[in-house]
Parts: sequence; C-alpha cells; structure tokens
Amino acid sequence: MELSDSSGSSSTVIQSMCHVRASELYPKRDLETDEGPPTLEPPTVPFVPLAGESVEYLGRGSNNTVLALSNYRFYLKVSDGGSKRRRGYQDSNIPLGLIEMVEIKDLFYLIISCKDARTCRCTFTTNDLCLEWYKRLTRAIIPPKNVQDVFAFAFHAWAIEDQCNEDISLNLGHDGDDDYFMKEIERLNISVLSDNSKWRISKVNWDYKLCATYPNRLLVPSSITDQTLETAAKFRSSKRVPVIVWRHKGNGAILARCSQPEVGWLGWRSQEDEDLLKAIAESCQNKSKKSKKLVVIDARSYPSAVANRARGGGCECPEYYPGCEIRFMNLANIHAVRKSFHLLRQLCASPPDLPNWYSLLENTRWLHNISGLLHAANTVAATIELEIQPVLVHCSDGWDRTPQIVSLAELMLDPYYRTIDGFRVLCQREWLDFGHKFNDRGQGDDPNERCPVFIQWLDCVHNVMAQYPCAFEFSKSYLVKLAQHTYANLFGTFLCNSGAERKRTGIGTATFSVWKYLAASVECKNHLYSSQQDNILWVSCNVRDMNLWRDLYVGPFTEGPQLTKSPELCNSTLVMEGVIDPMVSNGQPIVFNNESPCMEFSKTEDVISLDDRDDKSSDTNSSSSIIAEENGIERHLNSTNNVLNTVDGLLPLVDDMQNRLQQLNLEYKAREAALQNELHVTRLVLLRQASHRCNGVEATATLDMNGLSLADKIDDDVSVCSSTGGETTLSWEPVEPFDAQPTLWVPDHAVTQCMSCDNKFWLGRRKHHCRSCGKIFCADCSRNLVPLPAEQLYEPVRVCEPCFALGTSRTTNTSTTTTCKQAFADDQKNVNITLQPAPSN
Repeated sequence: MELSDSSGSSSTVIQSMCHVRASELYPKRDLETDEGPPTLEPPTVPFVPLAGESVEYLGRGSNNTVLALSNYRFYLKVSDGGSKRRRGYQDSNIPLGLIEMVEIKDLFYLIISCKDARTCRCTFTTNDLCLEWYKRLTRAIIPPKNVQDVFAFAFHAWAIEDQCNEDISLNLGHDGDDDYFMKEIERLNISVLSDNSKWRISKVNWDYKLCATYPNRLLVPSSITDQTLETAAKFRSSKRVPVIVWRHKGNGAILARCSQPEVGWLGWRSQEDEDLLKAIAESCQNKSKKSKKLVVIDARSYPSAVANRARGGGCECPEYYPGCEIRFMNLANIHAVRKSFHLLRQLCASPPDLPNWYSLLENTRWLHNISGLLHAANTVAATIELEIQPVLVHCSDGWDRTPQIVSLAELMLDPYYRTIDGFRVLCQREWLDFGHKFNDRGQGDDPNERCPVFIQWLDCVHNVMAQYPCAFEFSKSYLVKLAQHTYANLFGTFLCNSGAERKRTGIGTATFSVWKYLAASVECKNHLYSSQQDNILWVSCNVRDMNLWRDLYVGPFTEGPQLTKSPELCNSTLVMEGVIDPMVSNGQPIVFNNESPCMEFSKTEDVISLDDRDDKSSDTNSSSSIIAEENGIERHLNSTNNVLNTVDGLLPLVDDMQNRLQQLNLEYKAREAALQNELHVTRLVLLRQASHRCNGVEATATLDMNGLSLADKIDDDVSVCSSTGGETTLSWEPVEPFDAQPTLWVPDHAVTQCMSCDNKFWLGRRKHHCRSCGKIFCADCSRNLVPLPAEQLYEPVRVCEPCFALGTSRTTNTSTTTTCKQAFADDQKNVNITLQPAPSN
C-alpha cells in the first residue's frame, strides 16, 4: 500500500494484519470425472458436501453406480433402481481417516480395510480402472506431514466463514476453557487449600517442562516437594511420575497411575521414588485405622515385566518397596491386540453363514482380551471398594493399558462418569491429558505402532452397558459415533499424541470438538437411564458373558430370509429347485419341513427365485458393474439411511429400542399435557359453579354455540368475579381469617360397610368420605357436591345426604367470608348456589 505526503513523495507501508479467507487458506480442488459410456449421462455427486469438502474424483459403473472421492470421504452409491438396491445393499460412506489399508485382489477387486473392522469390496470393469482408483485412495489416505492439513481445520474454517448451516452452529463448538480439573478436585472432596491438607496441586509440569505427555497440573501428596518429583521422574519411563487421578469419597482410598520403573539388569533404585509411593499410601490412611499397603497393579505378566529389564525397564522390587504389594494382570501388549483385531476384521469380512463362525471368533482371542481388561478393572475396583487400599496402576509406558484399566475402574466406581458430561471428563483426563498416542496408534507412519487401543476400551464400555443398560446416560450409538470420529479427522479432539502437541498447534481453537456434537445429538441419549442408580457396577468378566460389538464391527442384521447358500440349508440344490419353482408359479408361501433347518416365508415377495440368484452371480462377474459389499453381508437399507447427517455427513444410526422408548416418552408427555389441560378446565368449571354472580354473569356453567364451556373463556390471571376480563368497579375489603376446625375422618380400615345403607364394600363398591362429617359412605349415599366454607373448602366437595340437606343453610351462614361486596349483597338476596350431583363410581 502506497501513501503520499504533502511534498508528493510516496512511501510503501506494509500491513501488519490481513484477513485470510477460508477459500484462500484451504482452496477446493477441481472435480475430475472419469469417462463413461456415451449413452449414459455424466454422474452427479451422490451426497451434499460438508463445509470445506470438495469432491475430487467421480466415476460411474453400470446400473448408475457412482464412486466419489473427496478430501473427507470415499462414497460408493448403489443404483436406486438396480437389483442390488432391492436386495438390501447399502451405500458405502467411509471417511478417509478410517481407512487403514487398500489392496487389489484378483485384478478387479479393490479391498478397503477400515480401522473400525469394516471391510468394503469394490468390483471394477477393467484392471486399469481398478488400479487407477487404488492409486487415488492410496494417495488420499497418506497421513499429512503437517497436522494443519487435516480436513478438520478446513471444515472449521469454512463452517465459521459460511455460517449458513443452522445445525452446525447449534451442534458444534470448541472445548473452551472448561477447567474440569478444579471441579473434579472439589467433587471428589480433595482438600488442597488448607494448611493440614494431605494433597497439593503441583505445577512442576507447567508448560510441559517435566513430562510432555502429562497435564500441566499434578495432584501429589503434600509432603512431596517439586524437587522430589523431578528426581523421581528420572527413574520412571518417559518421566511419567506417579500421580493421583481419583479418590473414593466414602473410604478415602485413592487411585494413581504412572509408568514402569527403570530398574534395568543392575537393579537400580531411587530413594525419591520410594518416598513418593510411601507418601501416596500414607496420604489416604485414616489415623484411627491400621495402615495398609499400596497395591501396585502391573498390567503385564511377570515374565514380560522381567524381560523389560533388558531394555532398561522392569517392575518394583519388593525389597525396595516394603509397603507395596504387586499384582500382575497378564494383559496382551499392543502387538498381540493388533494381530487379534486384524483376525477379527477378516472374520467380519467373511460370509455370514459360516458354520464355524463362533469357533473362528474364539481363535481371534478378541473377546479373551476384552475379558482380561474387565477382570483387571474389577480387581482395581474391588481393592478400592472392599479392601479399602490405595492402588497404583502402570504398564510399560503408561499410555495404553494403564488408561484402559484406570478409566474402566473409575467408570465402575463413580456414577458421575456414566453421564454424558462425566464420560467426557473421563476421556479428557485419562486419555487425552495423560498422553495416549492417538496419532501413532491410529495413523502413524510406523505400522508396528498402530493398535486400536481406544477402540478396544470402547468395546469394554459397550460390554459393561450390555450388563447394566440403565446405568448410562448415553446410548450405544454414542459409543459407535465416538469410535468412528476417533480417526475420521472431522473433529480435532483426538489429533496428535499429547496435550502439549495440541496446544502448540492450536487445535483447541482451530477445530471443532466432538464432545459438544455428541452431547447435542438426540440419538446418543439413553432413554433407559436412571440417575438413581449410583451403585457400583460389578461386571461379569467371563468370556461367555462377552458380546461382540455388532453395531460397529458387523452392522445391522439383514432383514428377510436368504437363500443364497442353499446347499447348507437343505440336503441338495436339486431339492430346492424342485420345491421353489412350483411354489413361486402358484404364488403360495414356501415351507421346508425336512430334517434339515426349515425356512418359512409368509409372502411371495420374500422368495428369491433361481433367476434372481443367477442374476446376482452374473452381476458380480459383469464387465461393467461396481459392487460394494461391507463385511460380506447384505445390509438392510431403510428410508432413514438415505438421508445423511448434516453435521458429520455419515449415515444415521438406527436403534429401534431407543426410538421406541423416545416414542413412548413423547406419548406419555402428550397424555400428561392433555390431563393437565382437562384438570385445568374442570377446575375452572367448578369455580364458576361455586362462585356467586359477578357483573351479571350466571354461576352455572353453560355451553356456548361452539360446545365450549363458559369457564374455558376465563383467563387464569383474571378473577372469577370479573367475567369480562377487564377491571372491576367492586371494592375489596380485608376480612379477618376464619378459624376452621378440621373434620376428623373415620379410618378406612375401621369400616367395612356403608354407614347409611349398610351395604358392604368390595372392589366394585368403593369407600367415600363425607368432607363435612368425616364418615364413610358408598357412592349412592354421597353423590352430592357442595362447597363448605366453614371447612375452608370453597370448591364443591363430596358430602353425604344428611350434610347435603344442610348445605344451603351452611353456605348462607358462612357467606360473610366473601370479600366481594356485590357477592355479599347477592347472599343477602338469598341467591342460591347451583349444586350438582357427584358422579357415581
């Protein structure tokens, strides 16, 4: 920019600030469309792109099958009118961050393996086309060198600049400056401000100077100085010193975490580390009770812990830590878990009708690993709750198996962590702030470092929810969404390996948070949740009690019978051919009653003929077809799955049980509102009947031409003495309060028959108290209603026959309590109140 002075000379001034638009910072690429047959129209994008999303490649197959690749997802749309759509094939919508591996098989098949155990298979017309899409997907899933090149940054920038989507503004936001640390200190009744407190908040790791994978503030015993912490941290792997993360509010037992000690083959020791563990055990002891040992939960097996001494690690030596008790949990490491997950993914991609499917599932040892984690968490919970002993948990580095055990134990012990907000705090503290390496475990460059540790922990939470469905505020859809967005790169919550990296790159303000989106989602709420269940969750951790997470790994069940594997269902294919064809031609239902498994069809539309089966096999080998099969099953496609979520662009999750519960809840609220309205109208009618005439309006409730009661027209805020709703000219005078004597009622159990007609009471003849004398009568002997001002009952109430005879005179005698002068004058003119018989029950 040039500026001119009075002499005419110009000078150049460099602007210090300028506004950079999202289109300049994250420009969208041009669309490249594959050449298709000239007889077909050019393909169109099969979805509505999100903010900042640009479709880069678009292709078409036969039957109008469309492939689309954007900077956020890979989408494969099955033809709406094709046979595949009719048979229940679902569109594949996979975020690029969820794709772990792409490979080519048999020249024409492109296999896409995902990090959530899904597998997508695409069949192409030629090998050249298959190879071209393989190269495109391979380039798209390469992790960016700069974290700011992740789609979450572009999505945030474009969404903030456009501000055109109302759903985004309502459902998305940042983590903000929510100081959950101090709130948790206060909630757990941990005193850190008094002079004689047992704990203190240390800032030795402020700005991540001591340990880059630990939070800024650490909760430690008050007797331990910062210098002692710095020295003790040198003895722990990656300087992950033992710190306190949770305290039992009832018995005072604490839960701490750290990494393995660096003992080595020479048996090194650290006096500062020994003093720290001793102080942790003493900080939660009650002076009136005998001191107990600190239980050290080592997630590894004893041979693995000893073998780590060759690499400078190891475990606590009992000779150096006499106040500690060490227990080994024998959990699998990340390499064994990764192998188990790959076997599980291969099994989920196999045909669903394998006769030995559960045997193959057992061979994956996935459920065995889930059972082991829950057993370790049960051990920690029992030690704190039943044995009232402090617990210290660690594994090798303290960022994989340690957060799994600690967070599961806290979930079982503390009901707050089962709420939506508490679960966010739990994940934020134990997984994000304490440095679980989400980047290396999810999409790191080293394949040996990849492992679905967080997915495995969510699977454990899913099994706990299966045993306690009413103890969690969030639903199973919440866990599925959280598992998908852990690696989908739409939110910045799980980017990078530690809080220090996230703070350095500014992820908290430059990307959206997944927590607000999940909290605002209606489908993520559990309608069975009961906040009164604050008990401890003792989980059955046997392998037989473990459930496969079908909603994430397999998907929804296929609706309708399948006849694609006829030799396994019947004795031979010829038997089925001889039975199906005549039945189909006659339009009759099919019933197999052989010794083999029987199949019944109630209508002809459910029958799959041999022509359809041949058509299915021919479509697979067709030279111009592109077919998507996820996990080897035909997923049922309903009307709700056609509409993508406007916030994350994924298919909505359908939970029939939660939808039905939500429907019942809405119906209950509607009935409650109707009853409240009916009660309000009835009360107004009774007030009109019991009140005196004011401004010339009759006391009786009459119906107008529209069939509405006159009381319906009375406003709640207007006195019943002013039917016009305007200001009244009547003057009001204060009167002395009337001292009413309460009527003593005859107890129900003391009377078995009516005190007037002597008829015995039973289920069809109920007991009714007279509000005037307190005696018990049947409905026939107490069918009248009359106000009792002497009892301060100004609305008509049930009375017996003798009291009803005195109702008029009693009402006239007590009319002096009326505060309206005109009503008092009407009483002097012997204006009677209209009485109405009570309905008999």
